[in-house]
Amino acid sequence: MDLQNKVALVTGAGVRLGQAIAQKLGQMGMRVVIHYHHSEKGAKQTLKLLSGNELRNLILQADLKEVSAIKELVRKAEEQSGPISVLINNAADFFPTPLFSTTEEEWDHLFEINLKAPFFLAQTVAKGMKKRGEGKIINLVDVSADRPWVSFLPYCTSKAGLGSLTKGLARALAPEIQVNAIAPGTILPPPEHAEMDLSVSVEQSLLKRIGLAEDIVQTVEYLLKSDFVTGTILPVDGGRSVY
Repeated sequence: MDLQNKVALVTGAGVRLGQAIAQKLGQMGMRVVIHYHHSEKGAKQTLKLLSGNELRNLILQADLKEVSAIKELVRKAEEQSGPISVLINNAADFFPTPLFSTTEEEWDHLFEINLKAPFFLAQTVAKGMKKRGEGKIINLVDVSADRPWVSFLPYCTSKAGLGSLTKGLARALAPEIQVNAIAPGTILPPPEHAEMDLSVSVEQSLLKRIGLAEDIVQTVEYLLKSDFVTGTILPVDGGRSVY
């Protein structure tokens, strides 16, 4: 698929990996819709980081826990920027949920953001992609989907579900649309979770280091440029998944 001037929607693009991915898509000649929920300042910073005329790109706010907000997000994006050809499901939430103190509200919140939202975003944008005969969807999962962290079980389980959803969507949307996922290892650890022992992540990997945002960005670029990869979950984890 020719990516030049095509529209890409990146969720959670105001911070961290989402910001880095959005910046790369701009460098690749795409028009980027920058989604954010709370990080308006970060979204504006992302816009400034994008290559070319800022008028090529768009910032939109939405609470992805609401399906109606997802549909409105896509409607506004396509109305103002054009048909969405690439969807990057990056937005997610992550916080400790010890087994015996996890609440129903915490469980529901993590599943709504990490699994329900990617499903309904894909459902909404894929209709147009199918009609136009092309499209690419990339989901950000996690190596913990296969090796769950005991203090983050709802998060890990939601990401495991997203991995399964990736394969199911690839089957349901072929051959017009390619659907893949990236499973990052320890990359840009959240600053608010200092209690995480990063030395363990380093030790339990083959390459003995923490990854960089650029490692994920390069993988996104590969999946977007390849027209013969779908239904794949690609670990980018320094070998942690096979340690």
